[in-house]
Amino acid sequence: MTAGTAGIVGAGIAGLSAAIGLRRAGWDVEVFERSQFKNEIGAAISVPPNATRVLDHWGFDFARAGAVPNQASRFSRAADLGVLLYTEYPDIREQMGAGSWSFHRVDLHRGLRELATGEGEGSRVRVRLGCEVVGVDCEGGEVRLEGGEVVKKDLVVIADGAHSHLIEEFTGSPSELLRTGRSIYRWLVPMDDVLADADLRAQYDGLPGFISWRDPAKDIMWVSYTCRGGKMLNNACVHNTQAGEGDEDLWHSDVTKEKVLAMLDNFHATPRKIVQIASEDGIKVHHLFKRQALTTFVRGRAAIVGDAAHVMMPTHAAGGAIAIESAASLEVLFRGVDGGDAGLVRERLQLFDRLRIPRCNLTMLASNAGPLWLEVPGVEEEVRRFYAGPLPPAGSFPWGDQFREVLFNHDEFKAAEAALAEPPSGQGQGGGT
Repeated sequence: MTAGTAGIVGAGIAGLSAAIGLRRAGWDVEVFERSQFKNEIGAAISVPPNATRVLDHWGFDFARAGAVPNQASRFSRAADLGVLLYTEYPDIREQMGAGSWSFHRVDLHRGLRELATGEGEGSRVRVRLGCEVVGVDCEGGEVRLEGGEVVKKDLVVIADGAHSHLIEEFTGSPSELLRTGRSIYRWLVPMDDVLADADLRAQYDGLPGFISWRDPAKDIMWVSYTCRGGKMLNNACVHNTQAGEGDEDLWHSDVTKEKVLAMLDNFHATPRKIVQIASEDGIKVHHLFKRQALTTFVRGRAAIVGDAAHVMMPTHAAGGAIAIESAASLEVLFRGVDGGDAGLVRERLQLFDRLRIPRCNLTMLASNAGPLWLEVPGVEEEVRRFYAGPLPPAGSFPWGDQFREVLFNHDEFKAAEAALAEPPSGQGQGGGT
């Protein structure tokens, strides 16, 4: 048996996770990344148990990454801070076999890079920086690089993000990014500055987790949580796109504090202080996009994962997590597979598709429809095109017990192992195990 060769396009969370999974499965993995990683940027990310069990399995160093436990969620009225909904889950590890953690994206990304390229099970992943992929041949397993080089692989994984340049080659048809009419302000502030204010300190004196405020009049949802060992407070404020926002699709478009405060004019003075604490150039804005759900994530010798496959709104803190889940599936399904056996590679890709289409499309559709997604007309019918498993009751509190059970109490390792033992004959459920 020859070790399979895998080429992965993109070294974000999805691409590095796929690289780790395939490395652990015994494959020779090469990642093509167009950036140089010289100025890593980003805000924070929350990673629930369906993904942290994968990180646990890989030996991820949570302490080194400054992970903060996520143990509670509180939604309050923006105008008077009255609590609308509150739930605690300090025993989530005991319930689901893994914890829920929050990271700065840069810290999570660095930890994944170390797992991919450092010592450990399998051969070290090679990451080629400053390497632009201009095309892929999904059927032939070829990656075409800027400058004319063509790299042949037994398996290609497309993970080039929400603004994928390769998705239309993969699907063979137009796959346009759709504007949602929603944008997001993101910024970080030192937690010491927050706690120095008595009013703000009272907002953050409970279990670590989501502290959120909702302004229904302007349809604004502001979510905050700590990262970097509790030293930084991450803020994400989703709002209707304003003039000038969305014209650029850059992650780091600047926005003034004055503009943000004007948007938040219905908010109580206490959370508005978090805007005032921010540095003058510290708040960024970008537009939120979505795509129509794909009916397959595989073609020939290729698979598509992460935001390239299922870009989603940040509603349920699920985008990065579901990509890490997919990497667990790749690890199980491709362990011991002879890369030269084209028929077996394609067979395992088909199995990957049966496992991942239900889970990924459920998560994407739920996220894109908003916090009360099952109350949005047509969403459940669309979900049922792909997913036959259990759903939380309509009106379930986001991150409440019934919600967590469906989206987060899932073990993709077990699901993939079960699929190998008895391949499903039809559409999978993608439910929790």
